[in-house]
Amino acid sequence: MTLRVYGSDGDLATLRFLRWFPRLRRFSIAGLHHLTDLAPLQQLSADVEFLDIGETRTPLDLTPVAAFQGLRQLRIVAHRRGLPDLLHANPALRGLALWRLPVDQVLPVIALPDLRSLALTLGSLTNAEWLTRAPGLRYLALRAVRKLTNLDTVTRLPALQWLWLDALTLDHLPDFAACTALLRVDCTEMRHLRHPASLQGLAAAPQLQQLLVTESRLPIEAFNPFVDHPTLEHVGVGLGTERRNHQARRLLRRTPPPADTDFARTHGLLRVL
Repeated sequence: MTLRVYGSDGDLATLRFLRWFPRLRRFSIAGLHHLTDLAPLQQLSADVEFLDIGETRTPLDLTPVAAFQGLRQLRIVAHRRGLPDLLHANPALRGLALWRLPVDQVLPVIALPDLRSLALTLGSLTNAEWLTRAPGLRYLALRAVRKLTNLDTVTRLPALQWLWLDALTLDHLPDFAACTALLRVDCTEMRHLRHPASLQGLAAAPQLQQLLVTESRLPIEAFNPFVDHPTLEHVGVGLGTERRNHQARRLLRRTPPPADTDFARTHGLLRVL
């Protein structure tokens, strides 16, 4: 169970209450506006496995958190100082979510060999090659990440099973023929995908089973490459009008994918946000 603390209470922001939770292993700070120092986190057990250092009024120094060296999941929102040391101190990290950060500037040199799940939200990624520092990724979410101009690097992640793309400024997807582990792709609010061939490269994924495309301006013809896909079982579409949705469903003749939580549980995937 995760303990979350938030709000504008000044006494909560001292984190003195943590002395009552000496065995706590999952802790979330998100929206604790007056928090100014993370040193009180050292009251927690050394066995902490999940930390969420979310929104605060001013960015915090993460250096005190580097004392925890057994983290399995970490979420950081906009805090830069001490982040490289924190990640270096936790080489066995399995799940990482970074929000509102220029990722490859804050972390120009970092190796995450055991990372299985990564979510980048807002912020920016100038050099997509940065993603190859986590070659074992099975789940990758890229949501409203600026400066990301192509996804060629993503097609070189050999273990990738689930890809979630949201609000990126890409007008086509690359060739996923080499992604033999890829099972599911979610495309939400990818409004720059408008050409009939925008999804053609994705249809080359040889083991693709589930596809979800919502808040989209794609033409119906963009789904033609999936009609005879040999492994595709489920497709869900949201193309702006019920008429266009009906046309796509009639073309594809497949049911929508199951809930993302069900997919994660079925395939043993850690879904980080």
